[in-house]
Amino acid sequence: MIERKANSGSASEHIVRLKNVCKTYPNGTVALRDVSFDVPRGSFVAVIGLSGSGKSTLLRCVNRLHEPSSGQVVFNNRDITQLSEREMRSVRREIGMIFQQFNLVKRRDVLSNVMMGKLGDKEGTFGGGVLGRWPKEWEELAHECLRTVGIEDKARVRADGLSGGQQQRVAIARSLMQNPSLLLADEPVASLDPSTSNSVMNYLKMLNEDRGMTVVCNLHFLSLVREYSTHVVALKAGQKVFEGRPSEINEQWFQDIYGEDAKEVEIR
Repeated sequence: MIERKANSGSASEHIVRLKNVCKTYPNGTVALRDVSFDVPRGSFVAVIGLSGSGKSTLLRCVNRLHEPSSGQVVFNNRDITQLSEREMRSVRREIGMIFQQFNLVKRRDVLSNVMMGKLGDKEGTFGGGVLGRWPKEWEELAHECLRTVGIEDKARVRADGLSGGQQQRVAIARSLMQNPSLLLADEPVASLDPSTSNSVMNYLKMLNEDRGMTVVCNLHFLSLVREYSTHVVALKAGQKVFEGRPSEINEQWFQDIYGEDAKEVEIR
């Protein structure tokens, strides 16, 4: 059964704290410049900015898929930039990740793709992902996760037989297998049509509000930011240029973030 995450006391008011995080790639590209902000536990944080502003790098630094060049990433009161890769594997069980391109194994059925979300568990070293043998309790949990996102009827369908929106819901269900306390979503609706985008965002909102998961989500469209998020961080050329509530992004802030010639496009 997927449990609702309980809020901790004041000592754990922030689930993530970024302190002066910088990232420079080996080719010299500076992706993040001295970025600092806190993610309140139970919040839905939208990260916005132009393509190339550092949004994807930021999420990958939070779970150390990309190593920060300097600075600190504190997760659940623990500086994870000081941890070994072995220690990080344990931490990542608490951090789900949803990608823009879904990252499903297209030739496997939906149920198998969802159960792969448990392979990071220490008991998940039995090789089931390769041999196709899964613990019964994993199958039961996978069906529950698929029910949560409304596609249990697709459990035995190959992943490449689904629409884009359905594939993204499979990706959400796969993350649910971990029962994470933090869910990172990197442009989860960028390749979807407006109707499907809202459907996927509604599932993320449900996980945030009903299951208590903290969500940090990269988004382009301010209409989605205003409808679904509780907090906003804006990046420009790798620097944080705004932090606040969605309602605080007025026309001037929009132009500061996206440029004077930018026009807001709404998704409904």
